[in-house]
Amino acid sequence: MSVHQAGTTSSVERVDLTPMPSEVPQVQELGTTSAPLKSAAFFIGAYCKEYNEDFMLCKNESREPGHCLKEGRRVTRCAQDL
Repeated sequence: MSVHQAGTTSSVERVDLTPMPSEVPQVQELGTTSAPLKSAAFFIGAYCKEYNEDFMLCKNESREPGHCLKEGRRVTRCAQDL
């Protein structure tokens, strides 16, 4: 016979308070939702092509999440400039 138990998941938002490494350049987030980003994706892709290509090449080199932080920050800065 099986017994149903209530889930133990929490709805509390989790935030990692670990600071970024000093070698990763600081950049502000874009502060927008996915809808404006998706509508501007064509223009961001054309304007930031070199940075996007560097980021994708880096992501193909390594599956480690922290490996491409610098390249990702460059893409974010480029999108902010647009």
